[in-house]
Amino acid sequence: MAFRIHDYVVRGEIDNRIQGIVTGKIWLLGRAAPLLLTLSGNPLRDLAGCKLEFSNPFPSLAYTRAVTVEQAGCVGDMTASRKTRIPDVPVEEMFRLAQAGNPYPWHWGNSLYLEWISRNSGHIIIESSDYKLTVSAPSWEMAEAEEIAQCATNAKKLIEYMRGVVQVFGETIEKDGE
Repeated sequence: MAFRIHDYVVRGEIDNRIQGIVTGKIWLLGRAAPLLLTLSGNPLRDLAGCKLEFSNPFPSLAYTRAVTVEQAGCVGDMTASRKTRIPDVPVEEMFRLAQAGNPYPWHWGNSLYLEWISRNSGHIIIESSDYKLTVSAPSWEMAEAEEIAQCATNAKKLIEYMRGVVQVFGETIEKDGE
């Protein structure tokens, strides 16, 4: 299970201007200290070599103590151009229409998707089409073949992480059942 923290984010920045390293800071509503990211790997090509600054116009307060300040680990998929359906009506109207079995109006748009695996907090995801984004010019460029390799590495790391979770969860069930 991933910690999806996009609602709690006030603002943040990730920096990949040094190839193979992503650093950053992410401020969460209700927490004085930002999350500090030190991750190995690279974002996808649209953010590779860039510094991304983002802000959430509608942050909400929630329980975030399970997410530690130090976020050391590896990059998952990171992109500012993930395609997503964006409703053309307020969320309440969308739910009302969907519950009545009616379609709601929507369009395709880009969504920010930041994913990483932290040694301390596990699988973290930030995903939103509402954030305000600023992306710097790239200091280096990723080739298409490098992006394909990065995606394969990301998938492998996520599978390794999930195997570890399943193993720990399985051991916990066995111990509880004794």
